[in-house]
Amino acid sequence: MILKTLWAHRKQNGFVFAEIILITVLSIYFIDYLVVTNHDRYLCRPAGDFEREHLLIGKIDNSYKEGEEMDSWEATFANIYAVRDRLRALPEVEHAGVAFGFIGNYGDLYFRLSTYSSEADSTRRCGAYSNQFLLHEQYFETQGLTPIEGSPSAAQLSEECPEDGVVISRSVALALFGTDQVVGRRIVEWDFSDQALQENGEAKAMGHYTIAGVLQDFRLRPYERYAYSILKPVTHAGDTGPEMLIRLRPDVDAEAFVSKLSERLNDEFRVGHEYLASIGTYGKYLENFTAGDTTAYVGFVFIVLGLLMLNVVLGTLGTYWLQLRKRTEDIGIMRSFGAKRRDIFLMVWGEIALLTLVACFIGWIIWLQFAFNFGLSKGQSMSSNGNETDWVNNFWPHFLIICVIQYLLMLSIVTLGILIPTLIAMYRKPVNALRYE
Repeated sequence: MILKTLWAHRKQNGFVFAEIILITVLSIYFIDYLVVTNHDRYLCRPAGDFEREHLLIGKIDNSYKEGEEMDSWEATFANIYAVRDRLRALPEVEHAGVAFGFIGNYGDLYFRLSTYSSEADSTRRCGAYSNQFLLHEQYFETQGLTPIEGSPSAAQLSEECPEDGVVISRSVALALFGTDQVVGRRIVEWDFSDQALQENGEAKAMGHYTIAGVLQDFRLRPYERYAYSILKPVTHAGDTGPEMLIRLRPDVDAEAFVSKLSERLNDEFRVGHEYLASIGTYGKYLENFTAGDTTAYVGFVFIVLGLLMLNVVLGTLGTYWLQLRKRTEDIGIMRSFGAKRRDIFLMVWGEIALLTLVACFIGWIIWLQFAFNFGLSKGQSMSSNGNETDWVNNFWPHFLIICVIQYLLMLSIVTLGILIPTLIAMYRKPVNALRYE
């Protein structure tokens, strides 16, 4: 019955049919982007998902005047360490230390993505972000990273780590060894750059490391899908501006402490030219680092997608307004023979649902041609690369899930488009409907 009705009104439905095909092809990228972005942001555990209520970030600055000679790096960091000691002396502070950035800091200044493998089996590889941490700075206790059972404690890792040692997240251990009990095993960092491949004909080994500890999963970068992270120890501060990580005692109100301490920064936490310029909660800093990078583009995508969907709503509304006016007599006959209003709605909705499904299917076939031609289907993912097999990083499951989501969205939109003319047809009295012609 539905197919027969669609065929009988093929000319009237042709415009909506073609429009849905076009919108399907144009919108699949935007829908994919929004789905994956929200999946990574809200369904995956974000960066630094550990006890954060009492973690603070302090920013170090200097007070050099124009033309004034700067201190040596040794003197500079001696002053910074003196500021740290003053923070540690506060009764509200449990741990404090100097760090090169903090987990969740959204910047390439500190983090580098590299490929690692097991030294015993170079075929087992994974990509991981790496960062450095200063030894003897209570890093793991302050940041709130938790070692797994069988690994050295956070305090031990902060103080003792061999020169070639690394501390890895549990995900890296499982990817490279299939187990998380890997303390003492060796891994290799590889250079897969074009230059290395041209010079050596193959990837170049950049370093060999011994696993000193394994931590519960954490993410160096916010909203990464997987917690593939590696921390490398250094014994002295480099030439990059450090932060001060501060962990308060559990019974301290972080907001009240920040407000109180902010009034005393310039007076009590200045040593030489170095001083604690600002202090804030970890949550506030995470918001600042993560908000600007994706929010603007997400807003743009929503606007474009909204305009495309509005086009479908208006096209469906116009088409079915005219079509149902012409079918008033048929609807009147159905009502006079006992058809309920619900039956009228389901009849019209079934037609547009089938029309939308066929149009979307054709749109997906067209989009697949672009995917094949541009090599999207040869990689793991439609929109981003990852290190683990799940629906996002597997082309066909990814494609099918996005298609289902897109169809449900399109079905909702066309249902909105037919709602007003269908309600008018449903609530017209059978006698009036039969007189309409």
